[in-house]
Amino acid sequence: MLLDTETHANGSSEESLSRAERRDIQIKRILEAAKTCFVRSGFQGASMHQICAEVGMSPGALYRYFPSKEAIIAAIAEADRKHDAEMFALIEQAPSIFEGIIACAMAHIRHTHLDGNAAMFTEIRAESMRNELVRDTCLQCMMDVENDFRVHLERAIEAGEIDPVVPLESLLGILMSIGEGIAINDLPSRNITFDEIETALRVSLGALLRPRDNAIATRT
Repeated sequence: MLLDTETHANGSSEESLSRAERRDIQIKRILEAAKTCFVRSGFQGASMHQICAEVGMSPGALYRYFPSKEAIIAAIAEADRKHDAEMFALIEQAPSIFEGIIACAMAHIRHTHLDGNAAMFTEIRAESMRNELVRDTCLQCMMDVENDFRVHLERAIEAGEIDPVVPLESLLGILMSIGEGIAINDLPSRNITFDEIETALRVSLGALLRPRDNAIATRT
């Protein structure tokens, strides 16, 4: 069972937090417990009761936060979108679109590996093939990421920063597949270093995007 009073990383006790802060803490606990259960038992095999046991919460309390496993998946996806926003900020901060995409891709790969999310994302992806609600959540996430990439790539093409070898819509599909494939396969766990991954990405994306003058173009 969860203790009524718990000290958190910022030094505050749970009873000193606002209701909204306590709710956010509980939601994070539930999501982490759900991830553990989904990886261990699969989406189909994991039950709401197992998630309750993992987080130390009664079924009635859990259902006040999430009415179903699909709702938990949607919350996990929403939390991941916040991380996506941070990644896309790297594109804006980079000296070129090429460097920005490399930074974005490597941040995603590191995040997926260090947070141990590869297996969980794989399980969610598999479930999306047979569960319409999970499929809709996955598709919406992918569309959001594609649209973010589209804005940056369109701008770079118009500015002459890159000259992709395929049309924009095809380019988006290829980039999404590369990113998802590398992340889900969790290459660092297979003793492929981050430096090796970045080297391969630079070569492959350089050939695909064709940065101006076949080099890393600096924005003016």
